[in-house]
Amino acid sequence: MHARDFFSQAQLRLQAAGCRYRIKQVARSPYVQVYETLPPRRQQSARGYRADSEQDCWDLAALLLQADQRLLRGQAGLDWDCLAGGGVQGPAAVQTWGELRALVGGWIAPGGPKARDRNPFVCFRDGGYFGRAFAAEELATSHQLEQYCLHTPASLLAHREDPRQQLIRREYNSKGFYGVVQMVNYLAQRGVAIATPDLRQRLEQLKRGAGRLRAPAPRHIPRTDDVQDWLDRLMLLDPLRGWVMAMIATYGLRGHEVWHIDRLPGEVEADAGVIEVGSFHSHGDGSATKTGHRFALPLPLEWVSRYRLDDREHSRRMLTELRQRHAIRTAERPDGTVQFFNNGDLSIVLAHWLRNRGREDREIPVKLFGYHQPRPLPGKPKPKARRDRCRLYDLRHAWALRAKATTTWSTAVKAASMGHSEAVHASRYLAEEQAEHKLANLLQRRARDEGRTLTTQAVEPVIREVTRLPEGVTPELIELARKLRVAGLG
Repeated sequence: MHARDFFSQAQLRLQAAGCRYRIKQVARSPYVQVYETLPPRRQQSARGYRADSEQDCWDLAALLLQADQRLLRGQAGLDWDCLAGGGVQGPAAVQTWGELRALVGGWIAPGGPKARDRNPFVCFRDGGYFGRAFAAEELATSHQLEQYCLHTPASLLAHREDPRQQLIRREYNSKGFYGVVQMVNYLAQRGVAIATPDLRQRLEQLKRGAGRLRAPAPRHIPRTDDVQDWLDRLMLLDPLRGWVMAMIATYGLRGHEVWHIDRLPGEVEADAGVIEVGSFHSHGDGSATKTGHRFALPLPLEWVSRYRLDDREHSRRMLTELRQRHAIRTAERPDGTVQFFNNGDLSIVLAHWLRNRGREDREIPVKLFGYHQPRPLPGKPKPKARRDRCRLYDLRHAWALRAKATTTWSTAVKAASMGHSEAVHASRYLAEEQAEHKLANLLQRRARDEGRTLTTQAVEPVIREVTRLPEGVTPELIELARKLRVAGLG
């Protein structure tokens, strides 16, 4: 059934484009049959393309569309001899940049094999590097691809305008370069001639020789008091954006996950504060969010009522308005799975609310600042904490640090609430843990091991420097509640 879906999608794509080349299936043959709708009406079995292969159907449709476009420009049409080769050799050995961009455009289009992992391939779009640097009719060469892989696109474009401008090499231990290697390897797998074995080998050597992946830029984690003051002001100025940011800060959500909230606070019977995220699931790779379905816990709990997150009518109205302003976009893949292909774009919308260098007038009017504490060097004075504007994910990291500082939850519970593994939680989300956090947690663990409550005078100032506890809640009460739960009395 799925094979028929692959094939039908390819047929519809050719028909919708008015392509003179069409495909059909022949009884007792696993291969696709190609034929012409206009004289001389030639037919031939494409023995390099199987009808039961999604990738083969997709690549063959792209190949036939490219051949039809060449005919319209007065050039040679389909090379029928290439149909006898292997599926990965489908694309012609010599391609123009226009043909290559059309091929890659099909891969990253909604429903395409690279639609959910299109970032390394956006350079082939009309507004990307290859679309801006080369004319559509210009032949693509391996040297041009290599130059893009080794140097920054901005420096390459500047050099094309003025050869005196110096080329700037990429950081070979960066995520950007890793994406370039991934892109070239995939081009080679699909038979694109300019992705030569020599180029692939050189890129792998540069990647290995550059050492471990470069550490990301430090995060500036906001303090809980600052987040609360910021949300208080934002709620008055912009209720919708205030509600969205309150959901992210209270539940530690990823940006796009706000759109995929299925049950709001008060709608989960087992716990009025819990929310359900990303419950939609289509067979195959069809989850709505990055890591699929989960339930998320609020922290601090008082924010749920403070920002009316538990007002079902209000929250449902806010969520509906958000989805109307910025719609979720889906596409059905040939195998029948539903693909959510604009989650990244939705996250960018929220990221630009916090910081948008191109359009500062679109930013949230009140700014949120966080702090990064550089590690002190032995024998050197402790460096001052650095203050800077927060990014969207800093709110999520702040939730993780707040959970460690103010709760007795296990790492498994915190990781499950955030939608990742325990290893990721410990290595990535606690990387910005400061000395004050570690001291507070050390004293809490020691007190629990010794079977006594914390001394308010000794520990409360440390904890309150990290995050503000709800009114009237002290570390002693937290420890007492934990003991009651353990004894089965609370």
